Amino acid sequence: MPESKNRRKKPARRPSGSGRTAPAAPTVDTELARLAAEGLPGGSTAFDPEAAANAVAQELTERSRHGSPEPHAPTPTWYKAIMLGLLVVGLLWLILYYLFQGAYPVPGIGTWNIGVGLALMMAGLIMTTKWR
Repeated sequence: MPESKNRRKKPARRPSGSGRTAPAAPTVDTELARLAAEGLPGGSTAFDPEAAANAVAQELTERSRHGSPEPHAPTPTWYKAIMLGLLVVGLLWLILYYLFQGAYPVPGIGTWNIGVGLALMMAGLIMTTKWR
């Protein structure tokens, strides 16, 4: 039967006595022991949970000291007043529009009064994200 062109040819086998040998790989246990000895303080292979907890706590303390900015100052009073004012004015805008059937607050813009009221309320809501 003729061989197909799509079929891959098998690579030639090396003779068993080629003279090459792979270097012996270190066993997993000796490698882990070496890595543990390098990573633990004092080079000991025994794991001390208390020392590990102290090391983690010290590293987290250092990160919190250097990684975060100073505490934020409280929000000024004027910011709170504007934020609450926008929320209340937006709500009143919508209430006036519905109570007076579009005659107030601005009769010329029609249903855009709803958009103005919602925009005022959204501005106040967005300001709440900066409130401390």
